[in-house]
Amino acid sequence: MNSFLLLMIWLLPLTLALLAGQRYASWITIIAPLPALVAAAVVPVDSSISLPWLLLGVELGLDDTGRVFLLFSGLLWLVASLYAAGSLASDHKATRFRIFFLLAMAGNLGLIVAQDAVSFYLGFTLMGLAAYGLIVHPASQHARWAARRYLVWTIAGEMLLFVAVVMLAAQHSGVVSFSVLQSSPPGGFTVLLLLIGFGIKLALPGLHLWLPQAYAVTPTPAVAVLSGAMIKAGLLGWLRFLPPGDAALVNWGQALLVAGITGICFGAIAGLLQRRPRLLLGYSSISKMGVLTTGMGAALAWPETAPVIMVAVVIYAAHHALVKGALFLGLGLVERNGLRPWVQAGLVFLALSLAGAPLTSGAVAKSVLTASLPQGAQYLLYLLAVSAFATTLLMARFLFLVWKQRGSKTSPLPVESCIAWLMLLASSAVVPFTIAEADQLMANVVPVFLGVLLSAVVLLAAGRFVVRATSHTRRPATGGLDFRSRHAIRGLACRLASVIETVQSASRNHYERVRKAVENRMSVMRRPGDSNECWPLAGSLWLAIAGLLLAGFLFTR
Repeated sequence: MNSFLLLMIWLLPLTLALLAGQRYASWITIIAPLPALVAAAVVPVDSSISLPWLLLGVELGLDDTGRVFLLFSGLLWLVASLYAAGSLASDHKATRFRIFFLLAMAGNLGLIVAQDAVSFYLGFTLMGLAAYGLIVHPASQHARWAARRYLVWTIAGEMLLFVAVVMLAAQHSGVVSFSVLQSSPPGGFTVLLLLIGFGIKLALPGLHLWLPQAYAVTPTPAVAVLSGAMIKAGLLGWLRFLPPGDAALVNWGQALLVAGITGICFGAIAGLLQRRPRLLLGYSSISKMGVLTTGMGAALAWPETAPVIMVAVVIYAAHHALVKGALFLGLGLVERNGLRPWVQAGLVFLALSLAGAPLTSGAVAKSVLTASLPQGAQYLLYLLAVSAFATTLLMARFLFLVWKQRGSKTSPLPVESCIAWLMLLASSAVVPFTIAEADQLMANVVPVFLGVLLSAVVLLAAGRFVVRATSHTRRPATGGLDFRSRHAIRGLACRLASVIETVQSASRNHYERVRKAVENRMSVMRRPGDSNECWPLAGSLWLAIAGLLLAGFLFTR
């Protein structure tokens, strides 16, 4: 029975993808994640199944880490499937969406139970390529552009991972089981490939360029799993391929600490500058992935405390997956029907939870992560407090941007979508009280309170500034010093605005000329007769790059 459930995690979504065009197909996606949830609940830890005749020997199994990932990923896919059944009922492209949705689900859930490098890589690749179909689904020019950028980054990361898997197989005489791979640390070049390859999925700073625009265009149920479940595949890849606790990886842990701290700061600052809720949530994900990267770096940098830190990192990943998925689903309801009071209340709770406010899953996750850090990492405690403060500001900005959309009612809310969002909201609210202790629920009081207080002060100050700027009270021209100084400042401001407008106009004209020149050049390159010659050339370039990487590996052995 256990072996059957492990196989069905892969096979059921793949099989149902063949039936995506049939009648009542909108409900088959809800069935697909059920084996994953059942397996997470009833399959004993360390259960496994081996298929030595398939590829290099496929192994499927379930450990403690895989159980947690399977539980929150399966729940998120189930809720997103129910949401999609209602929101895409009238979409004439729903069949295509369901196919890519099921393929991405198969890859995501399959890689969680994979216990060898080849099957993990196949699941990771299937998930990454199928997500392209979800991002491009709206078929707008913006969606196509965002999907192409995502695809380029995804293929680049998968090529790096492919070379890393080949090098690991050569290092261990063709054995690719994780139990063998984790017995000794990989070489330095292999570690670099793994960090970059999985770092692209985690959107580390510099590797994040695909994420914000992809989140902005992807349909709501797809972006919920993309931001909640699929992005965590990069973290799971690090856990599988880079075993924490090995002293040989200490220096790489320090590098991950730098990358994680950079991601926390960059995501928070860039998010506060956004004017669209989806883009803000995207940069918030970059900041939160920075927290997970920092935790992974701490586990590698302090091997003696690695097991405790990894438990905390997995709990934090589960918290972020459920809350961020619920935020996107709630935002989808607002985009569809405006801001209803009950939706607003749910979004406020989720925003506080993501910030780590007391009595939420965020407080539990941050408390566990803080308690797991060793004595030598006390500076990370202050970093996590700053992260909670910054996230509070981000969520205040998010709620303000959502509130501005309160009157944009377009279409009625499907019952299925409302039920799906309420299910995920209830899970995020109830689970912390079932697994946490009282002191863990009361973490982050000071940083969250300061964030709320500063947000309120900024909002009040902004409101008073707008009122003063829009009031046109006539003042007597007394000719006094106060009047003349204000008049001079106003004149300088007008001249400065005129100069800025002139520079912006010139820059805009120059940009338009350059853009038209590039488009004309690209139109020449994309003539109908040459379209069939571009793809072989691109494929040859990809093969050449892969060949160079493999050649470098062979000559350095």
